Amino acid sequence: MREAAQSKAGGYPVTTLPCGHRRWAGWGLRAVLALAALFFWPGAGLAQTMRVGNLDLTLVGTLSLAYDSNVDDIYPDDEKPGMIKDDFYLMPSLSIQSQTLTMWPRITFNVSGMIGYEDYFRRNDLDTEVYNVAVNFQTAHPRLTLGGMVSVDYSVDGIEDQYVPGGTSRDPVLTLDANAFANWNYRILRLEFSEEYSREMHRFEQYQAGDQEEITTTASIFLDVFRWGSLFYTWERVVTTQLQSEQETTEITQTFGIDGSIPVDILRRPKITYQFGFSYEDEQVDQTAGREEPTWEPTHSITVSDEFDLSKSIHLSLSATWEDTWENSTPDFALPGQNKDNEDDEVTFQYNIKLTQLLGPRAQHSLTFTQEPEATFGSNSDTESTTYGYDFSLRDLLVYGLNFSFSAVYELETPLGVPHPETEKTTTITTGLDHTRQLSRKLSRNLSYVYTWENSNFHHGGANEKHLVMYTLIYAF
Repeated sequence: MREAAQSKAGGYPVTTLPCGHRRWAGWGLRAVLALAALFFWPGAGLAQTMRVGNLDLTLVGTLSLAYDSNVDDIYPDDEKPGMIKDDFYLMPSLSIQSQTLTMWPRITFNVSGMIGYEDYFRRNDLDTEVYNVAVNFQTAHPRLTLGGMVSVDYSVDGIEDQYVPGGTSRDPVLTLDANAFANWNYRILRLEFSEEYSREMHRFEQYQAGDQEEITTTASIFLDVFRWGSLFYTWERVVTTQLQSEQETTEITQTFGIDGSIPVDILRRPKITYQFGFSYEDEQVDQTAGREEPTWEPTHSITVSDEFDLSKSIHLSLSATWEDTWENSTPDFALPGQNKDNEDDEVTFQYNIKLTQLLGPRAQHSLTFTQEPEATFGSNSDTESTTYGYDFSLRDLLVYGLNFSFSAVYELETPLGVPHPETEKTTTITTGLDHTRQLSRKLSRNLSYVYTWENSNFHHGGANEKHLVMYTLIYAF
């Protein structure tokens, strides 16, 4: 029945989850439903704050009706023939947040969760559940601190810190995270141990090259012998498994040196700090490829930062970090600057500038400039990123509670380590209106409109445009 209705709606394809993804998504959804059922169990009466055992919970329900003019977030030259581009969708959701619960002995515990469903009127292939559950705990003793976290998250926003040429389109991702840590201290001695697990799985095939599982084990020893830092030794083991190719990478890094920032009190301003240390890296790509030659990497960096109030309404902040990492792949240690055929000197320079001005009590604007490398999606290479930005915001435009925002961003993305790289130049303009009104003590309404225009030299069929209008009712039980 549903497939027949889809064919009548425009003949668009039906996107289904692979078997493994269905298993994980179904497991996460059942977990959230079970949690919600527990909260609504008879006896846990609804109130502004409800109580389950000793746990105080705040429950909020929302219902959103939205119109999206570009549901796939794609450029015109990426559009598929016969694919419906715009649609309405309905999204009910329920969120729960607990207050921090103190249990004996000295244990704190809290839990949060959200479940929702995006139901498109015509593009039924985009119908999806969204949910997250997170549990945190910690216990503190005079010298020992223990803690951990478990979370499950399924969202459609994708991974924000990954670079996709041409911009990020709709990317539903299931993320599982868990970690545990133990910290012990006695006078100047500190011992730290942590174990982290993460699993990331993408729903759509074009992003599944990024499906991976990672386990990180870290152990550190610190001697706080300086006011500004510590002598340290850290051992870290990262095991990464690419779920599509089943290729496993094991990377062991041993680092020792001085942790902290040495203040350089030559000038009163700006603030200058210096850091240095040594790292020993031993990497094994998989079980059959054998071990790569271990490397020593002395690293030192200089950071300069300062803030200025140019007037009562104008504020300037800036920082710059220069870092030099010297790599020697021979077992014999040598100082930087010695003539070695296999010596590799990597220098990075990162800087940030932000100028902010208040335009009366309700408006402000700012200019930003940043440059930094970032990881490229699905690759081990790096990308040099330069960003110019402008932001403007105005509160209570015409009527109380009506807010206006505008931003313009120009980005340059250049892959590093690639012969004859091509730089992507992207211009993004975002503007919107937002109005919230309290309808009653527990019920509020939000009406918002956002327009996004993005243009890239990697696309020649026109800009990526999107109009998003959303009407939301929010009820606090």
